[in-house]
Amino acid sequence: MKKKDLVNQLFNFVGVILGVLLAFWINEKSIANRERGEARELMQALANDLREDVQSYEEYQIPVNQQHQQQLDSLISAMDSENIERVNKFLPSIFQVQNYVPTASSYNSMKASGKLGLVDNLKLQKHLSDYFDGMVLESSLKSQAQVDYLMEEMLPWVADNADISNMDIQSATELTPLKNRVIIYKLLVDQKVDSYKYIREEAEMLLEQLDSLGALR
Repeated sequence: MKKKDLVNQLFNFVGVILGVLLAFWINEKSIANRERGEARELMQALANDLREDVQSYEEYQIPVNQQHQQQLDSLISAMDSENIERVNKFLPSIFQVQNYVPTASSYNSMKASGKLGLVDNLKLQKHLSDYFDGMVLESSLKSQAQVDYLMEEMLPWVADNADISNMDIQSATELTPLKNRVIIYKLLVDQKVDSYKYIREEAEMLLEQLDSLGALR
């Protein structure tokens, strides 16, 4: 075989190898770009959920539940002074329940589809897991605890000891059992409101973290 033919074959072989490698590189580059774009879209969806949570807590859930706390305090104070008129005025406040569970649809979708791995920042991954799998679940349980106590303890007592049609308690001798229940109920509401404040702060921190990584630009 002539030396020239050998050189041509070598160049052809090298050309084929380079062509295959280039094709692989282009394919990998395309996959990486597609994954980066998908990750960006997912981060945007997460950010939208977090913004909705922050807005709901700031503009409605926290203020409304703080007002509920004040009304329950007024009810307890009225029972302490055995002021039946004021007790009856604030008694309906026990029925005010405003609960909220943060939106986790985008996160749950990412987790179920295995796309949480597209978030290549391990610190952000952990923060998202702590938020949605820990804090959000805990907050939901505290909200449910309030509802359960209302249904299992507060309502049965009121049904047995008050005129529900007028929300009136007739006798001061009935106040101590009610006060004990309202105090426990108020503690459950306090814990829920604290968790709402904490969730709001963590959601704001997650938004800042997403923004610092360029996911929202």
